[in-house]
Amino acid sequence: MVKAIVGAGGKTSLIKKLAKEYCEQGKKVFVCTTTNMYKEADSMVDASAEEIIAQLNERGYAMVGSDKGEKISILPAELYEAVCAHADVVLVEADGSKHRAIKFPAEHEPVIPDNVDEIIVVCGLFAIGQPAKAVCHRLELVKNCLQIEDDTVMTAELVQKLVMNGYIEPLRK
Repeated sequence: MVKAIVGAGGKTSLIKKLAKEYCEQGKKVFVCTTTNMYKEADSMVDASAEEIIAQLNERGYAMVGSDKGEKISILPAELYEAVCAHADVVLVEADGSKHRAIKFPAEHEPVIPDNVDEIIVVCGLFAIGQPAKAVCHRLELVKNCLQIEDDTVMTAELVQKLVMNGYIEPLRK
């Protein structure tokens, strides 16, 4: 099973929670990204398929990416495919948000793997009650979608409209 996590305001936290739950069920969990994510203490960087598969077999969990300084980034396609074949669950952080609560994706986002079975859209409800300029990634796209200004206070209705127009409707197509 391959799950892509997209959106803003909680992707990595959700991935960690899901990984823990699946590991507790005895499943081998492979975590990676198609964009960038911060390295964790146990992240494997620039590892070979053999090293990653060994960790999956020993620990039941591997967070892996290509080295990008304080972050990890997308793996080569062949490596990704080889490791997927040995994992029970693959969790892919497939979008970036620069630590913002909500966003409207650019034309090239999200970056969904071809083998995905499920897409989960995340948004940070802590954006509600805050001005758009303080909580939105890709602010100009958000403003265009919602027809709002920089200082517009975000409401639940605006967040819902943003998620529907930015993610749900395009991903259904």
